[in-house]
Amino acid sequence: MYGFGHHRRRWGGHFTEGHHGRWGGRHEGGGRGPGGRYFEHGALKIIALALIAERPRNGYEIIKAVGEKTGGAYEPSPGVVYPTLNLLEESGQIRATEIDGKKVFEITDEGRAALDGNKTILEGFESRFSGEGAQHRGHRSEVRRAMGRLVNAVRAKFDEGVSEQDIPVLVAAIDAAADAVEKA
Repeated sequence: MYGFGHHRRRWGGHFTEGHHGRWGGRHEGGGRGPGGRYFEHGALKIIALALIAERPRNGYEIIKAVGEKTGGAYEPSPGVVYPTLNLLEESGQIRATEIDGKKVFEITDEGRAALDGNKTILEGFESRFSGEGAQHRGHRSEVRRAMGRLVNAVRAKFDEGVSEQDIPVLVAAIDAAADAVEKA
């Protein structure tokens, strides 16, 4: 019923639905920000079109490019990007070709017309993620990378197999990292 990354959460007596992004948190089509979104409704579609207009890209490259352009503040999940690409393809704004075994998208004339009609969305995106605050977002990106590294290291340890004797060592290491952050 729900795709990868989708959740159904009980919140305040009722159920809400959305997607978990790369670092957790709820994403409903555009990432967290004012009103729960990084972008206004439909903006990710236009941003993806602009990225594809620069050069043909696959979905992974679009995810990474948005992450770079936002200074790491937001990296859309595959559960948001791939349905967006499917909609753009179905509407005739992009077309897919296969290059080296990967599905790569290129913009069509319809896509260029959609870009031309939505320049204000692109301008808003560019102004939001450039200039003042970009350095701060870059530092936040470093912190997120380090947090992700810690989480991945713990997961890898559990994937390798953790003995009962290893658990106190892992807990102490994680607690020490938390203590260091609290004192910073």
